[in-house]
Amino acid sequence: MMGDPRRFSPRRHIWRVLTNFGVGGEAQGKGRPGWIIAVGVGVVAVASAALFATSTPPVPQPIAFNHLKHTQDLGLACEFCHKYVKTGAHAGLPDEQTCIMCHQSVQGTSEEAAKVTELITAGEPIRFNKLFRLEPHVFYTHGRHVGIAELECTNCHGDIADSERPPKRALVKIDMDFCLDCHLERGESLDCVACHR
Repeated sequence: MMGDPRRFSPRRHIWRVLTNFGVGGEAQGKGRPGWIIAVGVGVVAVASAALFATSTPPVPQPIAFNHLKHTQDLGLACEFCHKYVKTGAHAGLPDEQTCIMCHQSVQGTSEEAAKVTELITAGEPIRFNKLFRLEPHVFYTHGRHVGIAELECTNCHGDIADSERPPKRALVKIDMDFCLDCHLERGESLDCVACHR
């Protein structure tokens, strides 16, 4: 049964737009080219991408950690700070016990390096916050992907090793499509229970 025709219906509105403008050539009865729809779809796509980029809340960090300094300039491997990247479910985040190995005294001229030494000297904990998160029903281990499959960190984390400040949001949108594309490309299992619990 149809509802009140005067009430707004998104479905009727979309149908009206599509029938008035068509999907190609001239609009039906209006003389407007179908490219208007294409432009509209493009605008919606760009707006959706922008919304994704700003829809996740920013993740604050206690220190403006410079990955570039540590990975490129100092040549530290990811597992120096992320102890479980090859063996655990989670890679692990550095804490003051990791930082104290180098930062017992101020290193260089960076305000952030001085802040690390200050926190260590005061006995304050350094707690970094996870930037990349998966849905709770997804079973993922770094041990399986990095330790066994030998995937590079950049596959899932983008160019984070080249960042001079912590990004506010994850650099890569990790969702089911992202994971399935990787599994297909490498000929890995697509069985639902392999990744979902």
